Amino acid sequence: MGMNISIFFNNVNLLVYGQDEETGKIEPVHLGDISTTVEIMTTRGPETLHLVPAMICYGDRIYCGQEVFSQKKFNSPATFKYMKQYIGKGQHLHRIIGDQEISTFQAASDLMINIIDRIHERYGRENIGMIVFIVEPLNFSVFASLIESFCLRIGLVNYKVVDEAVCALLEYNLANQLDHHLIYLHFGYTTIDLTLLKVTESNREPRLKSVIICSMHKNYGAVDIDKTIQDYFADRCQISMKKAREIREQLNRRPHYQETVDGRELKLSRQQLHVMLDRKGYGEELKVLLRDLFDLASGYGVTYENINYVLGTGLSLPTPYYHDILKAFFGPKFLSRKAHDAIPLGALRYLQKGGRQATIKANYALRSRTARGEGYRFDIIVPKGTPYPTQNGVTSIIANGFYAGQIEVELDIFRMDRPESSSDREIVIDDTGRMQLEENLGDEQQSFINEASPEIIPLDPPALDNERRLEITFDISLNRDLLITVKDLRRNQTIWKRKKSVRLE
Repeated sequence: MGMNISIFFNNVNLLVYGQDEETGKIEPVHLGDISTTVEIMTTRGPETLHLVPAMICYGDRIYCGQEVFSQKKFNSPATFKYMKQYIGKGQHLHRIIGDQEISTFQAASDLMINIIDRIHERYGRENIGMIVFIVEPLNFSVFASLIESFCLRIGLVNYKVVDEAVCALLEYNLANQLDHHLIYLHFGYTTIDLTLLKVTESNREPRLKSVIICSMHKNYGAVDIDKTIQDYFADRCQISMKKAREIREQLNRRPHYQETVDGRELKLSRQQLHVMLDRKGYGEELKVLLRDLFDLASGYGVTYENINYVLGTGLSLPTPYYHDILKAFFGPKFLSRKAHDAIPLGALRYLQKGGRQATIKANYALRSRTARGEGYRFDIIVPKGTPYPTQNGVTSIIANGFYAGQIEVELDIFRMDRPESSSDREIVIDDTGRMQLEENLGDEQQSFINEASPEIIPLDPPALDNERRLEITFDISLNRDLLITVKDLRRNQTIWKRKKSVRLE
């Protein structure tokens, strides 16, 4: 069984989904004691989701996700919460925990690595076809760099990075809207993001990406409703924010809530809640935010009429109070039926669209002197059409000592371009007497692509004449970087491990 996995790193929770490559079946992934299960109301009815709280605690051991709650570590000074919002702002927020200095970036990496390890344990590392990491479009390069660093750290190469808006576009079946103006709306537990953008297609990875025109952001979300509910019952019963959230979810499904808690009867109607929220000004605040977005967009020549679709996402969006305001403002442009899972499921569609089959566009060769030193030979190390990223080596070669006392080996890498076609043709007769048309192609063009900064491998101790000295293996990263692993055969020691070299095309 081969599985593709999508991981959505949100502010408060992470969502993990898996898809069987053979059957196409999709499932939310439960990762044991770091996951928590919730039931939410969707336009398709109630659905069960498995969430991993986006937090990690460095205590007597590392606690991840739901473990932080179950082990009562939430208020520990060694707990990192809501890491994504700090990463997006470039805030490392270093802390001294024990004898280590740990930043939000490291905390996010450690949480992700724990999740990936559990995915490998559940399905088997060899059965994972591709892992898609989903990040916000506004800070795509920041998150992509972070993901690349921890994937390199654990030797994971079968991964992609794609932005949330692209995922939403694909899951709402709007691939025909490429290069059209769209609004990507994400309504999370603590924040709302409104982004005016276009999704464009490229020949390079990522195949689809968002071009941001303008955006609005506010620390405003379902948490404000939960706090209102908590305050409403404060004089009768002290309820937790978790309980307030459960009450909100019940009011999403039905117009009245009634329950006995600690011997006290609690009652609240959806209409009462909406009146309280109106008094606090939350509805008007959301309307002002929407109007501000179009005031900003007008400076870029984009009007309300230019927008064909608003891609609604986020677990808090189905809350009727917010949803009804957005529906009234955008009308039929507003899409929300897949708000709870559009992003992780759209990432799996991204693979189906061909995001998994990126290939190298030319032959790349290593230049070396001939045995007698009277000229050069070019050995292909990356053939044209090689899918990337790779993990176990596209090519491995043995480098012999060229002369006694040699102290270094220089790797000269060339792009080999062969003409695709020619108008110079002739009819020839082959050895069997058959006639065929043959093109007279020009000479292969060789481009010395690392001439300015060739890779120099030191030899310590110096090589012997014609000694089998180095085993050199070439791989390709997600970003098409040539990765070089070098093993010194005399010392039986790896001296380079997937070292970045030139970028291929």
